[in-house]
Amino acid sequence: MIKLITSDIDETLVDNLKNVPEINTKAIAKAEDNGMKVILATGRGPYELNEIPDQAGVIKEDRFIICCNGAITLKAEDRQIVDSLPLEFEYAKNIFEYAYKNNLEFFVYTLDCKYAINLDPIEKSNAYTNDTCIEEIQGTNIDFLKDKIILKALIKNNDIDFLHSLEVDVAAITDYSCEIAYSSDMYMEINAKNVNKATALRKVCEHYGIDMENTLVIGDNYNDVAMIEAAGIGVAVANAHLQVKEVADFVTKSNNEEGAVAEAIEKYAFNKK
Repeated sequence: MIKLITSDIDETLVDNLKNVPEINTKAIAKAEDNGMKVILATGRGPYELNEIPDQAGVIKEDRFIICCNGAITLKAEDRQIVDSLPLEFEYAKNIFEYAYKNNLEFFVYTLDCKYAINLDPIEKSNAYTNDTCIEEIQGTNIDFLKDKIILKALIKNNDIDFLHSLEVDVAAITDYSCEIAYSSDMYMEINAKNVNKATALRKVCEHYGIDMENTLVIGDNYNDVAMIEAAGIGVAVANAHLQVKEVADFVTKSNNEEGAVAEAIEKYAFNKK
């Protein structure tokens, strides 16, 4: 029996314009009305959630949002932090220096905003940076972040194969002590060791007294693999990467534009063929 449903956001819950399709919102409401709990688990920072949780209908008492791949878990109603597993400053500093040397677009996420170098022209625009809480790093170091909680570091490039080629270097400069994952075909995400969506989801399950066998998880990308494998039922949406589909129990016929989350909920929460 499904008691807890967890969905990724980008390329899973939302359409390509970053809105929640109505069919997904209705399926989530139906699940909640029938006693199931629905939460979100995303690579996004807390300040990048925008109106998505509200559109999805997951802002309720005693509900959570897992952000930054599990580095931080928030209460959905007031965004109060209930758990955080930060990245060591020295690792973030090493990745920054590597990105600076190699002219890579780089972000470091803190509790309040994300700091960046080598922004592309769109992200460099004032309107974009203000809306997404980006601050450009001035200078050649990030020592000003030494006393801040760092949630994750990120390298962006539109060539996912190029990003994969950097993994050996990034792993080495972080002493092979960090988690490296990929999302949206353009992000390499670096978190503290053992930080992933599955770890965070287990903690949420412990809070609710729900066994992982009673969870339904829906995702699309490499940073969803751990929680899809750990769930009672792991679902990949139609537009998911092949690796994600291979570890999933089911692949939806619908993609993120067509209401894949709703399809998964109807099939496994309500046993509809």
